Amino acid sequence: MGDIDTYINILSDSLRKKFDIVKKILECTKEQERLLAVEEVDTDRFLEELDKKGKLIEQMTQLDKGFESVYAKVDAVFKTDAANYRTQILQLQNYIRTVTDIGVEIQALEQKNKEKLNRFLAKKRAGINDFKRSNKTATTYYQNMSNQHREWQSYFLDKRK
Repeated sequence: MGDIDTYINILSDSLRKKFDIVKKILECTKEQERLLAVEEVDTDRFLEELDKKGKLIEQMTQLDKGFESVYAKVDAVFKTDAANYRTQILQLQNYIRTVTDIGVEIQALEQKNKEKLNRFLAKKRAGINDFKRSNKTATTYYQNMSNQHREWQSYFLDKRK
């Protein structure tokens, strides 16, 4: 019985930590949304938030692995003796529900951010293409102009015959 209580405490702590991490991921995602909302995106800051979020996701993955291994140890007890652990099970379910709700909110924000980022990148690509086209046009013009005069040609026309 004591081992089960310890495992339940570990599961609860794991879910609390996961909740904290998911909240931080939500904050990072909101910061990315804010960064993408302006005309000139601060790409360095955006990438910093992306790295920060990646590290948080790695931490959450580790917590999930630990949670699954501990849960596997108490799963049988929860199924056979659910009445005795009803309050702990409900508490764990509430944590899971809250984390899932925040996860859904993050997914919705991520989808919006993806669309904003795609528009930003399309604008940048168009700018790069315009620059390349302008550069090519200028280069072609200067090549044509430099090839107009040959040494054997005269700059002056002699109107006398």
